[in-house]
Amino acid sequence: MDGQQLFFLIAALVIVAMIVLWALVGRSGGAGHHDADHGDHDHHGHDDHGHAAVEAPPAFVPTIGGALDPTVTTLSTADVDAQIAAQAAEAQASGKPRIAAAVGEPDDLRKIKGIGPKLNTLLGELGIARYDQIAAWTPADVAEIDPYLGTFKGRIGRDAWVEQAGFLARGDIAGFEAKFGKL
Repeated sequence: MDGQQLFFLIAALVIVAMIVLWALVGRSGGAGHHDADHGDHDHHGHDDHGHAAVEAPPAFVPTIGGALDPTVTTLSTADVDAQIAAQAAEAQASGKPRIAAAVGEPDDLRKIKGIGPKLNTLLGELGIARYDQIAAWTPADVAEIDPYLGTFKGRIGRDAWVEQAGFLARGDIAGFEAKFGKL
């Protein structure tokens, strides 16, 4: 970027900043503008043309470092962990993880390395039946499902189920086999 382009970029940023400041502060007409009695209103709050006088609302000007809302409390890491644990306990009490349901015909999840007949059955009982469903899992979903796997806990990450399912959901058999071996 040469000097002239840099100058115009800075000039444009200054103009945008001025417009934003005008929008936030300048439109209120300055301090005390609405408080002065201009003498053009009668004692009923009407102007010389019979229209009701309307006061503009005070301008909202955000301040940097202003007082924080006293009704909002900050959460510690321990608080967040406790909330997550409570949600996990609630989900386990319901018997199934809170994840997106499978839509469509079930896939053969045993093609995913690390899923055998027992895990396939367990996943089916949990409502997990499709590659695209597993491929869409976020780390939060994995954390939600993992406790339901019992002795197989941790296998989702160790065996890279989400990545494997992504290849299979896209039908990318060559990519799958190049990374994880023959199906």
